[in-house]
Amino acid sequence: MRIELLKRKILNAGALWISFTKLIPDWFRLGKKSFVLDCGANVGYITKLLASTGATVIAFEPDPVAFQQLAKRCSNKKNITLIRKGVWDKNSTIELYAHKETKGNEASFTVGSSIVGEKLNVSTEKALSIEVVDLVEFMQQQNRKIDLVKLDVEGAEIAILKRILATEAWHLFNRMYVETHETKIPSQLEELNWIKNQLKERNIKHIKLNWI
Repeated sequence: MRIELLKRKILNAGALWISFTKLIPDWFRLGKKSFVLDCGANVGYITKLLASTGATVIAFEPDPVAFQQLAKRCSNKKNITLIRKGVWDKNSTIELYAHKETKGNEASFTVGSSIVGEKLNVSTEKALSIEVVDLVEFMQQQNRKIDLVKLDVEGAEIAILKRILATEAWHLFNRMYVETHETKIPSQLEELNWIKNQLKERNIKHIKLNWI
């Protein structure tokens, strides 16, 4: 196994452990009547954990390599719906850029795939077209309160959060965990700080910007 892949696997395992630990309170809180969105499901470890509560889970994942593993892990679960699309602030077809270190069908690197070409760890030469859906519109169409949204979409979070603030869509869910990516996309720092200020000023406490 090449060293880059080994490092990535170790990092992924660490991030997964942190995620599992953070979700412990939700694992006890969620149940068969709960409704969850997993945006950026990747290979499905978190999706499967959330579904183990009995909750109805809809999982979005646009990367074809990751989606193949996601389907193997979760497709036999009746309470999981898998959607091979990304989420964004509009419905569109756009480019998804792969991690610059990926070679072939290495699922471990798909955690870094992004629609943001300036993300430091992706290559714009490794691109494929994907469909993305307007997350706010999708949530509005569900006609029910969403118990939990996990939003880890490698840089697309900023546009989505701005749309949530613009439409006051934070009323559509009880809790949202967000991973921000300003360390890999430094140009997003200013907008992220604006979002943080808006969340504070509007007293929105159920959007957590500290997923990992």
